[in-house]
Amino acid sequence: MCLQFCVITSPNWLKINGISPCWPVILLLPFSLNNPPWKAAFVSFLLGIFIDSFTLSDVSYIPSLLLLSVFWSIYGLHNKKIESFLNIGLMAIFGTAFVGLSVWIQKIIIYSFLRNNWFHSWSIYVLISEVIITGLVAPLFSSWLLLAYKKN
Repeated sequence: MCLQFCVITSPNWLKINGISPCWPVILLLPFSLNNPPWKAAFVSFLLGIFIDSFTLSDVSYIPSLLLLSVFWSIYGLHNKKIESFLNIGLMAIFGTAFVGLSVWIQKIIIYSFLRNNWFHSWSIYVLISEVIITGLVAPLFSSWLLLAYKKN
């Protein structure tokens, strides 16, 4: 519910030409850093199912979110000091790029008619815009969520 609320009510100043941040990455990052891999994988699987239920496409967010959550969880278990804005921002940038490339590759494989130059130039623009805005927004929201998780 919180994810769809973030996507729908995202103000225009949090968007680059109508492209909003990758909210699943922003919400999954702090949870994965504070929990063991099995719990992070389960939550990312549920989050992927939730996102896929709202999209009208044949591609899925589940594989990329699952891999990211396990990686971030293992990283969080080994590095207990992750309060730096730079660390959170970089992890969100790489996570968003990974999710975007995963969706892009799935679309190329499933829809063979998308193999033209117009689709790729448009996809690169969307991916770069989403990575930039997520990298700027994630340190604020994810660090706040990380602190809220640590208090509990």
